[in-house]
Amino acid sequence: NHHVIEDCIKPGLKLSVAKLFGKKRDAKLLIFDKKNDLALLEVDMKLEPLELSNNFMYSGYWVMSLGSAAGYEGSVSFGNIVNTTYDEVLFTNNISEGNSGGPLIDNEGLVVGIVTWGSDNEREQFNGARSLDTFCVKMIKCEFEYDGEKVWYDYEE
Repeated sequence: NHHVIEDCIKPGLKLSVAKLFGKKRDAKLLIFDKKNDLALLEVDMKLEPLELSNNFMYSGYWVMSLGSAAGYEGSVSFGNIVNTTYDEVLFTNNISEGNSGGPLIDNEGLVVGIVTWGSDNEREQFNGARSLDTFCVKMIKCEFEYDGEKVWYDYEE
């Protein structure tokens, strides 16, 4: 798999973030996880965070991906989950360069993964996102409770 984040942080390249069709603002790299191709950025911009889902992701679950597919800002595609592992969510949505780092969202508008790769193999008709388990263990501290019990993100304990 091609590592997008590694290409973006080469010496001399500046990071920037923009709202849909908005002005770009400089961004600062806070955390970088090379293995999982994930980065956490800081930017001086008011952004409404998307909520993380605590629903179980099963095969057939409906998902939507957002991003800037091939540079077209605000691109949306629909599909479903093919399968999940601890690290990844495999899904059928059409994606291309520019979707990387965008959210994979469920039918409740909650984030279920972070789009990270597309398959170059024409026989494989699925793409991949990093699971929230990976994101929360490697990048930020996440805690969820459901009916008073802690769920998710206990893999390192």
